[in-house]
Amino acid sequence: MPIHEHYEPGEPCWVDYGALDPAGARAFYGELFGWTFREEGGYSFVELGGQVVAGFGRVPPGLPASWNTYLAAPDADAVAVRVKELGGGVVFGPMAAGQDGRVLFATDPAGAAVGFWEGHRPAGIVLAGEPGTWCAHELWSAGAAFYRDLLGVAPEVREGTGARPQWMTFFATADRAATGAAAARLGATTAPGHPRATIVRDPWGALFALT
Repeated sequence: MPIHEHYEPGEPCWVDYGALDPAGARAFYGELFGWTFREEGGYSFVELGGQVVAGFGRVPPGLPASWNTYLAAPDADAVAVRVKELGGGVVFGPMAAGQDGRVLFATDPAGAAVGFWEGHRPAGIVLAGEPGTWCAHELWSAGAAFYRDLLGVAPEVREGTGARPQWMTFFATADRAATGAAAARLGATTAPGHPRATIVRDPWGALFALT
């Protein structure tokens, strides 16, 4: 079981879903991945086998449903300043997220949304790389230099996807074809053109990948 207790600055450490239809999305992802949901203060923690594997909240009015990648950051205030210096924008934060740490949400110069997490203790998702948990993240944009200049780590980049600039979350499966078929049965659409994954658009338009 791949257990993660520490993330270096710039590494993806958290992922959450911004829902347009929270009840419908919980039903969709709960059946697809076997997830359960534990709510705390209007935000849900997604669990699998008793371990937290993602977060789950509602998107602000006017924004689309989406999966959001968060990068580990040693100092959210310094990152916010540097994001602006490098041509990005701050959407909200830095702000406290309970007792565990501080969160910043931003856009890079290409317009891809990305979060940053400053943890007060060993931070991030503990269980990853197992079926039903995230196993990789990919930047669908040509903006790797921004992240290298910001935190010293250049993400894996894929250009020419035809989609808007965004971070793509990859979820591990025991059987990619069967999980893709289940997603389609639940109302999603799939596009198997990626060289190592099946790209899924959920019923509310949010993209994610199956491996």
